[in-house]
Amino acid sequence: MREKLVPVLIAASVCFFCAASYPGLGRPQSGGDSSADEQPRNQVGRFTQNEVPSAMPGPYHTLADAKRALDTADAIFAAYSSIPLLSPPHGFEMLHNVNADARNAPRGWPIPVTSGFIMIAYDGGKRLPNGRFATMGEGPVLGGFSMNVIDCDNHSAETDLGRDDVSAFYLKGEQSRTWHGWPETGGQVFMTKRTQPRWLPVTAERVLKVQLDKANKTLHDVNAASPQNAYTQWLSGKDERLKQYQQAHDELVKSLGKEKADAYFATMLDTEKQTGEMLKAQAQQGSDVNQTAGGFQAQAAKAVHDLEAQLNSLSPEQRAAPAYVYESPDGTFAVGQVVPAGTPGGVAVVYPNPNFYDRTLPPWEAQSLCVSVSTGPRSRDDPLYPTIQAIWNSLNWDALAQQLK
Repeated sequence: MREKLVPVLIAASVCFFCAASYPGLGRPQSGGDSSADEQPRNQVGRFTQNEVPSAMPGPYHTLADAKRALDTADAIFAAYSSIPLLSPPHGFEMLHNVNADARNAPRGWPIPVTSGFIMIAYDGGKRLPNGRFATMGEGPVLGGFSMNVIDCDNHSAETDLGRDDVSAFYLKGEQSRTWHGWPETGGQVFMTKRTQPRWLPVTAERVLKVQLDKANKTLHDVNAASPQNAYTQWLSGKDERLKQYQQAHDELVKSLGKEKADAYFATMLDTEKQTGEMLKAQAQQGSDVNQTAGGFQAQAAKAVHDLEAQLNSLSPEQRAAPAYVYESPDGTFAVGQVVPAGTPGGVAVVYPNPNFYDRTLPPWEAQSLCVSVSTGPRSRDDPLYPTIQAIWNSLNWDALAQQLK
């Protein structure tokens, strides 16, 4: 399963909270004229914080460490929001949310902090009683930043890849472009001064063993649910069920009388008989249920056989080579199948380098920073989208880089 190394609060996760509980929605902003002829574009945007930042200590970090990590995040936020907020097509307010949650941070790693932003647009056609323009709801998600989140541009492992006792497996993302020299992957710009590789290759043997374990479990579950097995289990529990029916009958005699207790007992025996006949019929060779179950069993057994054959066919060098899985839906290979390096449609399988972060630095320092420069697929139609682009283009990347240790 895709699993996060650390919980990452993306901006979309605070949308509902912002709309439901932020006290600034619909209120006048400071620094603006409230005259009736004021236009939304003159209600100049600003950054605000919509709730008190929280700090959750982990097993390797104290609450004091988490609070200092929030102070570091505040310094990053100051660098982020130091850009000039030009008059947008509509007035806006920027909601800011910061969270430090070190509960799942690995031993020796710095404390992760995430901060999300949402833009609130003003409606030029609706005014409040005080003359201000009313909000027309949330605009596009701006994104925000993540500090000390190693997988911020690849939030969790691929569902069909799983994990082993070392780590979760990830599909290595492709760099799309750079921002001020920093690489962008998946709409996130990853900044760091660390020289260690962030991702390490997962070997083909590791991936195939995880896939084989999953296939064996599926086969076990399918066999356990077969009609023959269900009927056998039903027969093995018949004596115990009859004993329970008799005990329930004896108790009902005391409370409801023998006549009603006997009627209950007769009903249960009849149900028991009908259930047995149904399960026996389903377990018979040639029954529809048995044939369907047999097809599932055959498919599950074949999957196990194919994976065992693929693993056994690999030389020691091939087992230790970096794994690639097929991700194209064209049907040439099954999606998720381990394929040789260089196969078109193959994507490298990686895991986070456990030695990426410098363990000698204080845990509250920022060793990596991920800045979101992406919005949803429909965001381009929003009147605030040009404002978001202007903010991205105006970010002081040097000031952000200065926060890194």
